[in-house]
Amino acid sequence: KEVELLPHTHYVSLIYAFDPFPPFEIRARSGYFCLGFANPVDPTHANGSAEPERGTFNPHTPLTRNRKLRQNNETFECPQMQYVSSFIQKVGDPSKTVIGYGLNDCTPRLVEVAKSEIGRLLFPDVWEMVLEDESQ
Repeated sequence: KEVELLPHTHYVSLIYAFDPFPPFEIRARSGYFCLGFANPVDPTHANGSAEPERGTFNPHTPLTRNRKLRQNNETFECPQMQYVSSFIQKVGDPSKTVIGYGLNDCTPRLVEVAKSEIGRLLFPDVWEMVLEDESQ
């Protein structure tokens, strides 16, 4: 039923953990989330971004902001389409991962994510969880 509420051209992500040996049973799954846009262009900074990003600025990146994620008549500040294509441990820093993904089938993006954040997404603190009232 939850999948029926998702438009077919609007993507969300989730992280899952599975056993390292066959039959590779899933052990944990995060909730849905979306991966963000690159920082918006800000001409007051030398490289044109609000918070400098490393690497070469892609001139097509601002175009991806024209297609935002829309779910259940609500618009979110993330791409309509995002597709994770790589997920690896950061070389030289085993406490972080690098996630590579595409934004709106237009531009690529790499982000560093702390492994502790991945763990928090997979195994949230039950005292911080928001439970919905199912009687409504």
